[in-house]
Amino acid sequence: MINPHLNSEQEYQNQKQEFICNFLKSLGHKIEFIWIGKGSRRRVVFQVDKHNNLGFFRSKTNDLIKIENYDLAEKVIEDLIPFLQKFIKKFQQNILNQIVVTNFDNGIDVVFRFNSQPSSHDERKIVDFAIDQKINCSWQFKNQITPIYLLKKNQIFCENLKIEVDSDVFIQPTKTGLNHIINFLKNNIHDSSEIKKIADLYCGFGVYSFSLINENLSFECFEGSDSMVEIIKNNAKNYKLSQKIRPFVRDLFNDPLNLKELEAFDDIIINPPRNGAEPQIKNIAKSGVKKLQYISCNPATFLRDARILIDSKYNISSMFLLDQFYATNHSEVLTNFIKS
Repeated sequence: MINPHLNSEQEYQNQKQEFICNFLKSLGHKIEFIWIGKGSRRRVVFQVDKHNNLGFFRSKTNDLIKIENYDLAEKVIEDLIPFLQKFIKKFQQNILNQIVVTNFDNGIDVVFRFNSQPSSHDERKIVDFAIDQKINCSWQFKNQITPIYLLKKNQIFCENLKIEVDSDVFIQPTKTGLNHIINFLKNNIHDSSEIKKIADLYCGFGVYSFSLINENLSFECFEGSDSMVEIIKNNAKNYKLSQKIRPFVRDLFNDPLNLKELEAFDDIIINPPRNGAEPQIKNIAKSGVKKLQYISCNPATFLRDARILIDSKYNISSMFLLDQFYATNHSEVLTNFIKS
């Protein structure tokens, strides 16, 4: 395990590098490291205790650590903290449980998570706060998010495309990290004239497909969430890309693409959740797909899936460790596989 409370940045990097290299050494490939550092988190989930204090809970407890600042976040998020601290004191105690702040590419979005449905008076408070701070605000009770004040639709910029998204979409934790991932994918896809059709698996709202699209490529995007697929459809339609970027609702863990379906693709991008993609990887390993880019936020499940691929004559051509989870034990692994 990595101790994030070290005396210097170099000590932290050395320890994380040693940990990852030892963990993945059985793959027998050099790992290149990309460091991002503090002030980079674009989304923060703040906890609110029953006394309307803002902070983070100690690991596995309800003991709240109050915060005055948070230098791991982007500055615009850190600057909002004192205003949030003052604002939540206006609510009755124990009605709020979390506040999610996201810095999208066109501005701040805040979701207030409630323990019970807020009153119209509470909604008015949120609207006033949003107007005062010039930000988007919504409230959430259970799994339902209700927009209250939207200055503009949240957007993620993908090259020259501005992709409209909802407040709760999955996004990479840092903008810089996403740019590194896109560059990694470009280096392994755009330089190959043999790649025409790509499967984008566990695609979320299609950020990789929208970022990589050009006149030579087409994408089929597979995602388990209906709402994410709808976002892809709407944005593809807006940019007249419906024939080039085609999304499908698919539970890839319980219903992975089969060998016949995989035959249609020249390349696969896969960015699974933390439990990995073992059922889909087993089918890919048996297929004739020549190239695969695996993006993983869990080195343990990545290692398991990578061994399946290597045992089926896939070779690693490049591997990167992207440290966009600064001061944590988490790491993002980017790997390009080529079948021999």
